[in-house]
Amino acid sequence: MTNPSPAESASTSVKTTPEQDMHDSALKSEPTIPMPLQTAGAWSWRIIAIVVVLTGIAWVGLQISQILISLFIALLIAVVIEPMTSWLRKRAHFPSAAAAATGVLGLVLFVGLLIWGSGLGIVAGFWELSDQFNAGINSIVEWVTINFPDAGSQLDDAWATLQATLAKNTMQIFGGVVTVGSSLTSFLTGFVITLFSLFFFLKDGRRLWQWFVRLFPAHKQTKANEAGIRMWMTIGNYTRTQAIVALVDAIGIVIIAVLLKTPLLLAFPIGVIVFLAAFIPIVGAFLSGFIAVIVVLVNTQSWVMALLMLFGIVLVQQIEGNLLQPVLQGNALNMHPLAIVLVVTAGAGVAGIVGALFMVPIVAAINVAVLYLRGHDLYPYLDTMEDRPGGPPREFAEFREAYWENFNKNIAQHEPPKIARANKKANRRNKRNAQANTGETEE
Repeated sequence: MTNPSPAESASTSVKTTPEQDMHDSALKSEPTIPMPLQTAGAWSWRIIAIVVVLTGIAWVGLQISQILISLFIALLIAVVIEPMTSWLRKRAHFPSAAAAATGVLGLVLFVGLLIWGSGLGIVAGFWELSDQFNAGINSIVEWVTINFPDAGSQLDDAWATLQATLAKNTMQIFGGVVTVGSSLTSFLTGFVITLFSLFFFLKDGRRLWQWFVRLFPAHKQTKANEAGIRMWMTIGNYTRTQAIVALVDAIGIVIIAVLLKTPLLLAFPIGVIVFLAAFIPIVGAFLSGFIAVIVVLVNTQSWVMALLMLFGIVLVQQIEGNLLQPVLQGNALNMHPLAIVLVVTAGAGVAGIVGALFMVPIVAAINVAVLYLRGHDLYPYLDTMEDRPGGPPREFAEFREAYWENFNKNIAQHEPPKIARANKKANRRNKRNAQANTGETEE
């Protein structure tokens, strides 16, 4: 009897059923999915997952938007005040809490003095212009009476209609008053949170930042620390640049007001209002410009002068918004002016005034961090700068080890509270006895 050949044994060892043969033939006949379509499908579900996560983060952010806005305003202010508080600690030997409190109180006093001085100037200026004010109001009334002879009866009818509307919508008006009260409460709450956060940013900013960095994996902490320091520098550049732009805007509008024969007592408050309002995009410029136009109209009693003031404000703000601000911020933030304009527009469209105010520094800080992590450092001098924000250039492991050493020594409770208190009392008693013995020995 002869043994089967290898080919015959292979063909006879694998036996398939008719059902398996039909299944294999069906698989062979099915068209395969093109590779580009497989790749697109794989990316699609990943993108959907990322969008869902980002949507959830955005929803949470909206729920705590008041806290986030207050924290970011405090951060922007802290960047400007931090050099002063740092000087007080290092040169004047202030404790950290005293230096931070001095910075916060100095800010409050500075803004308060500006507002107070502006208020006095407005009151004094309008007191001097009371005759012109009355004459201006009379001229406006006369002009309306001549051009609209039926205005009196129309105003009476409008007043009667208004009274009837108010009587019918008492509950809605009450609801509006409650809403205004709630908005005022929210504003005061945000103001307090901002000052509170600013104090601790100035007092414990480095410690808070290093706590955040310790949340990263150990091998990523040095990179995260260095990237964060560069983000801080970028936000500081943005805030200082914004202040310069606001100052130029205020000076330009004050010069135009003075050229249009506005008294300096009124021109100075206009400049202060323009400077402070310049940090509030869109609405701030509109309100400050409206006040300036009204002041010029009352002072000169001339619509032509008021229109000239309006034209001057629009010109200054267009130069500031489309030329000066993008160029200065582009140089300070390493962003193209077109990118800044697009970022501001996108931020305003997504989150309104808050988005327009915060989007540029956020995008600029992220850009600098990404550049650093990819090996392109915008601030290489920080690698050799000992006295820099965030601490000297070191491996973060040194800061981490120093923190845990201090934690184990001064924070961790190695004994039950009762025994720890007894040991402290005994140590104090022994210390007093040692000092008494030392005094007796010297005598």
